[in-house]
Amino acid sequence: MDYPYIEGRSKLIPGHLNKLPNEFSRRQFVITAGAIAIFLPLGLLPHHLAAAVTAYAGTISALKKGVVAETIAHRRYVLFGRLAKKDGYKGLAYLYTALATSELIHAQNYNRVLATLGELPVEPKAEEMPIGTAKENLIYAAEREVNSIENTYPDLLRQVEAEGHADAISAVGYSWASHKQHRDIIKKIRRWSPSHFETVARKIDKSTDRYYICRICGSTVTETPEEACPVCREPPGDYRLISPGRFL
Repeated sequence: MDYPYIEGRSKLIPGHLNKLPNEFSRRQFVITAGAIAIFLPLGLLPHHLAAAVTAYAGTISALKKGVVAETIAHRRYVLFGRLAKKDGYKGLAYLYTALATSELIHAQNYNRVLATLGELPVEPKAEEMPIGTAKENLIYAAEREVNSIENTYPDLLRQVEAEGHADAISAVGYSWASHKQHRDIIKKIRRWSPSHFETVARKIDKSTDRYYICRICGSTVTETPEEACPVCREPPGDYRLISPGRFL
């Protein structure tokens, strides 16, 4: 699947979590998904999938919650970006688009792991989301990012580590690490936006250059690394530019 606003075709295919220990090929994913679709409604699953569901019940629950949280965040950031662009905050619109793309990659990574555990992809229902002003949205986004770094991801990681599923641990670890890349900047935005929103927003507009997203883990950077992604350690060729033309 290709991601919105990302330049170049994505190589993230269903079941491909790159170097994770239990990597699925496209063919394996299709076979597994087909088996789940056929047998799950009948209350039957192939033995190895039924065993996985039993052994990793806590991991499955945690990953499903993660998919919901990441998907809702993706949708909300898309809406934030549209509003910011409409209000003339091009840098904010571009920032939200990068965040939305990263969140989508995280959600899809969790769904890939769930498929190996005999679960159908989680697709949260579309619901109307309350959207505030540009200022309120930026404050909300900063609060959410800090809360994800300090609470959400540590909690998810503890849940999946308890059952030792290597792919799940890697997927959640990727999500947490990619968010922590910009913790200091996000905290400054959270601190100053309530009282100096226009200054913060215009500074983001002026300082925004380019955002690149790692298609494997969702790492977001302004310059591609020379040797490897700092999060998943994959080659820098796995980064793609979030197309800035429509924003800058």
